[in-house]
Amino acid sequence: MISFATRINKGLMLTDRRKRARAVYLSLILVSLIWLGLIFAAPALMAERHSIAAIILYRSFSAICHQIPERSFYFCGFPLGVCSRCTGIYAGFMIGLLLYPVLRRVENENFPTRWWLAAAAVPAAIDFGGGYLGLLTNTFQSRAMSGFFLGAAAAFYIVPGFVSLYESRFTRKRDHAVDLKRQNPKLT
Repeated sequence: MISFATRINKGLMLTDRRKRARAVYLSLILVSLIWLGLIFAAPALMAERHSIAAIILYRSFSAICHQIPERSFYFCGFPLGVCSRCTGIYAGFMIGLLLYPVLRRVENENFPTRWWLAAAAVPAAIDFGGGYLGLLTNTFQSRAMSGFFLGAAAAFYIVPGFVSLYESRFTRKRDHAVDLKRQNPKLT
């Protein structure tokens, strides 16, 4: 039989674990909001004639996106920092993050089955592959929507990955501190 003190201690550890998981989750939301904000900041800064800041953002995003103006949404008369597919991925990721606690517990470190991610990648693969092979003409909407589904699904793999990573790091630090106390009882 488990003692009352042990149950209390396990309950406190679970509460701390939930708090850590929520901190990781909220950090992901904050980073995603900043990322989306920067995507829209590039054209906004260009429209406000802050060209140097806008160029720095555009150049930064060029490392991850082709930025073809004909394949990008426009804001304030200038193309976004990334193309329509990338915009869809990042917006989908943000929506996936917001839906995550409605559909799963934030502290759940288990990944969904891989086929969900593969299924979400199928529209993007068809849109890209079909356009590349000339079998179909992809549009802003098809690129953005196929990216959106992929981004939304990715959130359900990234959240448990980061929660697990943070939790394992925390557990290692705690176990190391316990080992130090055992080795040197004068520390207690």
